[in-house]
Amino acid sequence: MLQYLIVFNLLFFLATVVSGGFSLSNLLRWGAKFGPLIAHGEWQRLILCIFLHGNLWHLFFNLYALFQLGRLVEGIYGQRKFLIVYLFSGITGSLFSFLFNFDRIGVGASGAIFGLAGVLLSGGLKYRNTSLSRLGMNILPFILINLLIGFTVPAIDNAAHVGGLLGGMFLGWVMAPGTSWQRWKKHAEELLYWVFIGVLAFGMLTFFLPTFSSGRASLNTIITFHNQVRDILQSIEEGLTPSLSAVQNLVPPDREAKQIKELLLSLVKEGNHGTQTIAEVEKRFTAWREGIMKKYQGIITETP
Repeated sequence: MLQYLIVFNLLFFLATVVSGGFSLSNLLRWGAKFGPLIAHGEWQRLILCIFLHGNLWHLFFNLYALFQLGRLVEGIYGQRKFLIVYLFSGITGSLFSFLFNFDRIGVGASGAIFGLAGVLLSGGLKYRNTSLSRLGMNILPFILINLLIGFTVPAIDNAAHVGGLLGGMFLGWVMAPGTSWQRWKKHAEELLYWVFIGVLAFGMLTFFLPTFSSGRASLNTIITFHNQVRDILQSIEEGLTPSLSAVQNLVPPDREAKQIKELLLSLVKEGNHGTQTIAEVEKRFTAWREGIMKKYQGIITETP
């Protein structure tokens, strides 16, 4: 299972590079954590962000830690429990980041990695006088040093680290190493394993496929559409007729923007420059713009 997670992180990294790199806009398009967007219903970001990274070094250090800690957790707890810990801790890390760093964009597997360290620490505290206990104590300096670095470096999202650590420690306390002997526990762990795989698959489907999602446009697309429509409306107010090609070339980033484009096409094609129709376009455009400003608060600021 460890190798699949590493490959999954690498695939997300390659997709980010090929699709435009590590710009703010592109990371958001691929599912970066951002509080206002999550609050607007894009819950998938809570799990997708743990597979994204901001640059090559970020990826390298996280994958190195994932390999070192992952093989320990997988060897002690088994493949299924390892995946449960990784995804659960990643989500709890994202939730803490959502709560305490609402306006910050976050990417990276570090919350899930802290969860792997947390499950070893918690398991070691629970099972005294065992090799797991000694391993847990050996993990403690890694946890403390990295938390200290996180508290002293503003760019690091330490809330995600703390959330992932607590998530892993919780599972380390309630889960036993290896395969459970009791049938009900074994079935519960198997069910939980498939639930997390299902949540990940459902999140990817509903986020990336247009059939299931409303589509996630890049910030560049949104800003370009905004500026082009604003220029068209200004030309209409000045008594000029916008060209049909200018309206046809608009690329709407969402359904509301598509409706604005259709109204503008109707205005240009039918020559309907009545005050009522123009007022409807301006009303919808203003409502759309206010919604975008609220949704992307802290990222998009309107300029003259």
